Amino acid sequence: MNKKINSKILYLIPLFFFLVLSYRIIYNYTDIKKKEYNFAKAEAEVLNNHLIENRNYYQKLFINHTIDLNEKTLLALPAYSSSIISKNFSQENHFGVEIRTVSDRARNAKNNANESELKAIRFFTKNSKELEYFSDSHEKFYQYASALRINQVCLRCHGKKEDAPLFIQEHYPNAYDYKLGEVRGIVSITIPKKRINDYFFKDFINATLYDIVLFILLFIAVYYLVKKAKSINDSLESEVQEKTKEIKNALIIDRLTSLPNRLHLIEDLSIAEQNTTQALAILDIDKFKDINDFYGSEFGDIVLKNVASTITSLCTKKGATIYKLPGDEFVLYINTEIEKDEFIQKIVTIIKMIQETQYIINQNPIYTTLSCGIAFNEDDIFTKADMALRNAKEKKRSLVVYNDSLDISAKINENNKGLTLLKDAFHEDTIVPFFQPIYNVTTQKIEKYESLVRIVNKDGVIPPYKFLEIAVKSKLYPNITNIMIEKTFAFFEEKPYEFSINLSINDIINVKTSTYILKKLQRYKNPQRIVFELLETDKVEDYNQLKEFIKKVKVYGVKIAIDDFGSGYSNFSHILELNIDYLKIDASLVKYVTTDENSKKVTKTIINFAHDLELKTIAEYVEDKESLELLTEMGIDYIQGYYIGKPAPQLKGS
Repeated sequence: MNKKINSKILYLIPLFFFLVLSYRIIYNYTDIKKKEYNFAKAEAEVLNNHLIENRNYYQKLFINHTIDLNEKTLLALPAYSSSIISKNFSQENHFGVEIRTVSDRARNAKNNANESELKAIRFFTKNSKELEYFSDSHEKFYQYASALRINQVCLRCHGKKEDAPLFIQEHYPNAYDYKLGEVRGIVSITIPKKRINDYFFKDFINATLYDIVLFILLFIAVYYLVKKAKSINDSLESEVQEKTKEIKNALIIDRLTSLPNRLHLIEDLSIAEQNTTQALAILDIDKFKDINDFYGSEFGDIVLKNVASTITSLCTKKGATIYKLPGDEFVLYINTEIEKDEFIQKIVTIIKMIQETQYIINQNPIYTTLSCGIAFNEDDIFTKADMALRNAKEKKRSLVVYNDSLDISAKINENNKGLTLLKDAFHEDTIVPFFQPIYNVTTQKIEKYESLVRIVNKDGVIPPYKFLEIAVKSKLYPNITNIMIEKTFAFFEEKPYEFSINLSINDIINVKTSTYILKKLQRYKNPQRIVFELLETDKVEDYNQLKEFIKKVKVYGVKIAIDDFGSGYSNFSHILELNIDYLKIDASLVKYVTTDENSKKVTKTIINFAHDLELKTIAEYVEDKESLELLTEMGIDYIQGYYIGKPAPQLKGS
């Protein structure tokens, strides 16, 4: 498009210069004609002024009798001599200018006005105030005229005949009875157009030639500059296109493997025809992070390049494209006709080849395996293949083909709702503690309460399973812990009950949260009534941090309970190190204590183990009298569950 525009500009330049030059020629011609007109008029005015002054001078000589009017002096009379002088002047001057004193009633026949001069006389007769007349209407000459009007002096010869000098009366029978102001005649000056035109035409030719030469030189310069600019522009355009291509490639090509990247894949998926067969596989290198951590990222890059080379060598089908995604993932995408079984078999071949290939890198033999998710002809084929890949990794399988049962969009939607619920709860301050009573089997009284988090909004009471998992994933859990500590501490400040609050291992290792807890304990009136419940199911990577935290809170008389003890893997050895006060037996054991012999035996073992260590035991999830009695018989210290009381915003009392 730009090249076409540049070519058009090159064609338009000569046309532009031609139009400008034509305008200049026309302008020069018009200007010359105007100068010619003004020159002719100015020359005529000069000649007229000279003639009038000469005429008036000689006229005065006759009037004041310096020269007597007679036969000899008649030749000097202006009315007589003007025609002779004009004739001689016209013959001698270069321009052929003719000067005459003429009248429509001339006494001398030689002074009779011609048609052009009569036109001037009529003009002066009609326009009594006008002094000059100039016209270029005649094709051969310019006509200039100045009016000779009757004044008081003129009346001596042109008034009444009987008042005129005797010599005039005897020699001139006419041109009498004029009145003051009437036109007696005119001074007529005619300037031939050809002569003056020839004179000025030279200027016009010179100006035109000058303009033509100047415009030719200017045209050559501009044309050269435009061509040079076009050449530079073409070069720059080519360079820009090359750079644009490089930038685009940098955006859509993976630097390490030179394969199309994720952006390229998204672009290809967006332009793919919906009615064509599509197959997409995401291949992920298993435990690639371990390779990077052990050997280093440069070593990992070499692994990626080798895997990319292997996959590419196995995918030669027309329409098949290999993409390198961020991290350790590759994509094989085909949008041409292919059978599902054929595509799956191709992926199986790739997985097997990678698995069997030994890569020697820096003299280190490396084996890798792949996990793969595949999707066919789906609306959002990449997302569906990614769901299949996640499932393959979760199930420790090398390949999973997507089906509707793997769709996690509902889960994602549920997570979004949970996150919205949490943010609204923080904003509207609807996160509140509910309190579940804990019953002392020995005193048969409610002596403790566990503080449990709830959200109370316009939809009612929202249980924790609706939002706690989302809070952990979205890193909002510490905020909930802070709120629960703040509100629970305030609620029990003037009450004589011991109360417990749940803490996760993340709360303890989170510097801000643990610091906040310690500051609250410093200010609290009765910290010895506080119990912190630690989840036994939480994965503890550094027991030293946990022991240090327990040591710090014990300074204030705080008690420690291990929650959900007996669920999954129970580490008895760590229990001995943590200086705890309570063991809360997991609900999965208590729930079946009256019906399942194994649950009964494990529960009894935990109670005995705790008593041997002088620890108090609390049984959760007690829902009936039979369970209460059996657990009491086993030696349980405290009971908690719906049989004693449900969590509520107010205390149940004893």
